[in-house]
Amino acid sequence: MNTVSMNNLWNYLQGLSMTSSNRKWLAKKLIDATAETVTNDDEIRQGLTEAFCQLEEVKAGKRKTRKAEELLYEL
Repeated sequence: MNTVSMNNLWNYLQGLSMTSSNRKWLAKKLIDATAETVTNDDEIRQGLTEAFCQLEEVKAGKRKTRKAEELLYEL
């Protein structure tokens, strides 16, 4: 999300008439969502190991890849 979108979201949230319990609920949801995205060192190592293994398979001709343009069209 870019800065403009985040500012718009913040302005929207400030415009809502929320009770104290609503604010606590929203804060908890935002904190929970952040906690779920934290990656530990082992997960990072595992991901890098898998990526390098796949790269070796590509170099050995055992794995096919797609052009970057094809990936962009999926977005």
